[in-house]
Amino acid sequence: MDLPFTGRVQENHAEKLELFALALPEVNPEDSPARMLVEAAGKCGGLRPGDVLVVASKVISKAEGLLVKLEEVTPSKEARRLARKTGLDARFLEVVLRNADEVLFLVPLKRLADEGIIDLEKLSADPGRARLLLERFPCEVFVRRGGAVSSSAGVDSSNHPPGVVSLVPADPDAAARKLREEIGKLVGFEVPVVVTDTEYGPGFGTVDVARGASGLLPVARRFGEPDRFGKPKFGGADLIADELAAAAALLMGQCAEGVPAVLVRGLRYVPAEDGIGAFTLPAGGLVRAVRLSLFFSLKVLGWRWLARLVLRVLGPG
Repeated sequence: MDLPFTGRVQENHAEKLELFALALPEVNPEDSPARMLVEAAGKCGGLRPGDVLVVASKVISKAEGLLVKLEEVTPSKEARRLARKTGLDARFLEVVLRNADEVLFLVPLKRLADEGIIDLEKLSADPGRARLLLERFPCEVFVRRGGAVSSSAGVDSSNHPPGVVSLVPADPDAAARKLREEIGKLVGFEVPVVVTDTEYGPGFGTVDVARGASGLLPVARRFGEPDRFGKPKFGGADLIADELAAAAALLMGQCAEGVPAVLVRGLRYVPAEDGIGAFTLPAGGLVRAVRLSLFFSLKVLGWRWLARLVLRVLGPG
């Protein structure tokens, strides 16, 4: 028997969790994503109290006209310099720079593939096609955007006509909140919204992560709660919104599926106004965390550890 929805976390969260793919037509500027999502949900019985919507950020980007034609972009001196050194399109790099707080580091994807560090046969059913793609995008640029690390600042050319890229909303939490409010007006009850984007995961694969959220607590605040033996749990701060994003991606796909949203039913979430931004590191927090960790490691492990680390990173090969 299903537990009644209370809007509170149950001890076992849920006995059953259901995910429904919501196919949408092509989204154009000034379309109403809220209305499109409600109509798509109608094909699987309609939205119900307790449901959660997971929506790809690109839906919002297209509806809000956050699209850039590269032919209209004039690269800056810095973008041209980076283009010469990375092999990336200077216009694309200019859009990335405009939407980033700072460049953190670069990953030479093509070189990693050439040297066999990345095995394209494990990442693609057509390694030849994948290698051609790396000729166009031989490098990835990782930046800081707000309190998060982001590849290419969220600038994305996939599922757009050639020469067009989309931008992630400047405030994904605000975008999620606006969408949630508009859906609430249409259906008459609260439906939490998680806005997702795709990022690199282990082994240079990709995984969907939450960029914005509204209506549910995105992080389970259960660090230190008793485990089954009464001991305080070192953990429990589960990234609920990220877990929803990853689960929804199983239905969304990454190519031409045409499923940019997923309805989640059965989750025992905690209602909340705080979005993802409330749980990210403050400005400068990432650098400080890395610095403190390095100094602490040096203090505990000693200079020989640091020397070995430097040799591994900067040594031959």
